[in-house]
Amino acid sequence: MGKAVVTFKIMPEGVEVDLGPIKEQAEAIARKAGAIGQMQVKEDPIAFGLKAVLVLGMFEVEGSDFEKIAEDMQEIENVQSAEISGMDLALG
Repeated sequence: MGKAVVTFKIMPEGVEVDLGPIKEQAEAIARKAGAIGQMQVKEDPIAFGLKAVLVLGMFEVEGSDFEKIAEDMQEIENVQSAEISGMDLALG
């Protein structure tokens, strides 16, 4: 089976939204969906104080539904949108 590092980009509803709970819940969703090993959850400045949350995790490619993971992340309170912003196959 192949593995891929998938990056999910989560946009909050506004600048005033506390990103802490969003980061925690997004990481929990990714883990429940089968993320392997270490994950990276970070803030990415967009403009005018708005920051996106980036969740990077390694997943088995076969049997994973990355769109469903993004949909689950979009259901987090105070999240405007969530999408897959990158996917790189892992070598080795």
